Amino acid sequence: MFADICRKDRTLRPYQQDAKEQIFAAWDACDSVMFQMPTGTGKTRLFTSIIGDISTWGVLQSLNTKILIVAHRVELIEQISESLDKYKISHGIIAGGKDRDLTKSIQVASIQTITHHANRDVIQDLNINFVIIDEAHHSMANSYRKLWSMYPDAKHLGVTATPWRMNHSGFRELYDKLIVSKPIEEFIQEGWLAPYEYYSIAPNDAIKTEIDSIDEFDMEGDYKVSALEKVVDTVKIRAHLLKSYQHYAIGKKGIIYSISRAHSDHICSEFSKAGVNIVRIDSETPRDTRRLYVKRFKEGRIDVIVNVDIFSEGFDCPDIEFIQLARPTKSLVKYLQQVGRGLRPTAGKTRCVILDNVGLHIEFGLPDAIRDWETDFEGDENFAKAKSSSKSGSSEATHNVNYEEGEEDMCLIKGGEETDIWSPSDDELLMQLYNDKQCSIEILASVFKKSQENISNRITLLMQNNNNIN
Repeated sequence: MFADICRKDRTLRPYQQDAKEQIFAAWDACDSVMFQMPTGTGKTRLFTSIIGDISTWGVLQSLNTKILIVAHRVELIEQISESLDKYKISHGIIAGGKDRDLTKSIQVASIQTITHHANRDVIQDLNINFVIIDEAHHSMANSYRKLWSMYPDAKHLGVTATPWRMNHSGFRELYDKLIVSKPIEEFIQEGWLAPYEYYSIAPNDAIKTEIDSIDEFDMEGDYKVSALEKVVDTVKIRAHLLKSYQHYAIGKKGIIYSISRAHSDHICSEFSKAGVNIVRIDSETPRDTRRLYVKRFKEGRIDVIVNVDIFSEGFDCPDIEFIQLARPTKSLVKYLQQVGRGLRPTAGKTRCVILDNVGLHIEFGLPDAIRDWETDFEGDENFAKAKSSSKSGSSEATHNVNYEEGEEDMCLIKGGEETDIWSPSDDELLMQLYNDKQCSIEILASVFKKSQENISNRITLLMQNNNNIN
């Protein structure tokens, strides 16, 4: 019985231990299991514990149990390897540029390398008993399908935050069962994920109207990059990105998701001129440079990283304080992976600020919307879009704002207290009364119906912002 392999691991969180028990029990009934758990809740730690249990069981049974863990990016492979090292689990790596030790019973492999025809002999000699696939929403691709034909007698486990496909055809061809964790909202309530403030443009915003007019799509069904650049990479919209950052997130550490390298360059230029310490990272950034930037970012020596899809999957930096969405997408996977980067809790972080400058929540719902993963797993090609519904029952903005040309404002969609909400017109009046009329903090607090501390903090922030611009 595979359920008997599962051991009590006191280093796991309760929900991780429960998930592990469900996975082993599922293997008693079927061979191929997909497990869903939100970004930031510890999927790598979970399957590291599963690997440890299988290895221990193999030793106790005098079996040479072979385990293969597969990922599609160098960053993910390195993250998995570090997790295995941390828990003293010996393993080899099969990936480009890495020395191989095929005597190890556990191997972490790049999907590109393990399925390459040049490695056919390596594949045949591994005799794998268990296959674990990280970011398993990719596993319907032809390269991943080979893992089932390569190791037909193995137990398979795919882990993902988002069992969702653009064409809504599901995962049933490969997986027998889906195990779903509790929803994001519960993880936030229990403190395993950070709360958030979500600001967005409105559904009738001029930017959203322009995005909705795009009718060029790639083979997967997402917007073509060239079409996005024409519509979104404009002086006006980049200015709106900077304005939103300065108003809601200045001084915070965060990530901006852009369309392309050119778009990233333009954003970097705008933000740098405003005094923001920002760098660009993409697939063509040399690995050593990328690591240096990430190290400096984690140390607080870089404030903002703008990137193209690099930090959607596998990037672990819990003290991210804001996420800015500057790339429209038709992919629920990309949306949730991106906002999920900011929901990891850490000491001193009260909440994450999410700036949705392209209105993605209008398409997909808020990050903690209740989602029907079971239906997405089963598949339904007739779905026009993935279904989701927020428990709040509404994603309408809390303010009436002016959307005249060039004056689009962000609206608070969810999170935060009313005393923390300032509109641009509020800021303008505040500084006019403070600078021109010399009003005291006490009088200003009365005018704006906010605490004196809130007024003082806002004035300080606006003055710092003005100094940075000048």
